Amino acid sequence: MAPPTFPPVPISLFYPRRPKTRDNETALRLEALGASRHTTYAQHLWGFTILRTVYTPESDALFPIAIRRLDAWARYSPHQGRFPKYGQAYESKAVTDGEPNEELAKRFYCDVIEDKDRLAGIQSDAEGFAKLRDYFREWLVSVGVQPDLPPNHDDDDDDDDTDDPDLDPALEPNESHDDPRFRSVLVVDEECLRSLIEELPDETPPLRTAVDREEWLKYLRMGKKAWLWMLDTGYMTRDESQFSPPGFRGWFRLGPTELLWAWYEWKSYLHRQSDPSWKVREKDGVPGVWWYYY
Repeated sequence: MAPPTFPPVPISLFYPRRPKTRDNETALRLEALGASRHTTYAQHLWGFTILRTVYTPESDALFPIAIRRLDAWARYSPHQGRFPKYGQAYESKAVTDGEPNEELAKRFYCDVIEDKDRLAGIQSDAEGFAKLRDYFREWLVSVGVQPDLPPNHDDDDDDDDTDDPDLDPALEPNESHDDPRFRSVLVVDEECLRSLIEELPDETPPLRTAVDREEWLKYLRMGKKAWLWMLDTGYMTRDESQFSPPGFRGWFRLGPTELLWAWYEWKSYLHRQSDPSWKVREKDGVPGVWWYYY
């Protein structure tokens, strides 16, 4: 299925800043989305590609449910910062103009790749993730993205690139270095699918200030144990001496509402033409399993 078509982000949604009525974090993300000048595939959208690796009769029934819930919670995430804490004291601090948040939510899109012949049974380990990285890169080429081209960016702060010895004038600016969608990929295996089904509710929290502390904590905890794999396909090609933190090899787990944070963090690094240094940590007493945090 082809990505949906959206026009450029209206500048009025992120500039000028309106801290009293709008969410400035959302404004920054819309501005970053509008700065994807060289992206042609899934243009003006944010999100990733999802690879399904579990193919069983049970997963055939559960996978569409999990993807539907994932989509709902990812679209909810731009609204999370609008309603701080709880009670009447915080109702006056709520962000009243939710138009930018809703615009960002509408522009979430993930390609969902189901390929039983090639993806079924690939294990979630170093060897399996290497196979998925190669598969993803093949898929990028199939949609017209060249992942191996150098980062031939324009730079608004430098109007004259003619003296740059690393700039190849024969190459167009490379979208694979302009959009996190073309560098990272999400993976749903059996364990991940189970977490999305068991830990991610159908309904997202209401778009209002929580009535009391109990309700606020309930909303904060909803979906926190659901997760997906994310593979940083560029990081995975690094030499072991460049791993940071030590032992982190470029794949980690993150929750559905963290996708926006990860996309924006990565987008910020790519805009500066530098490799991301992921905020990851081991937890739950399980060494070697890394989790994203922000």
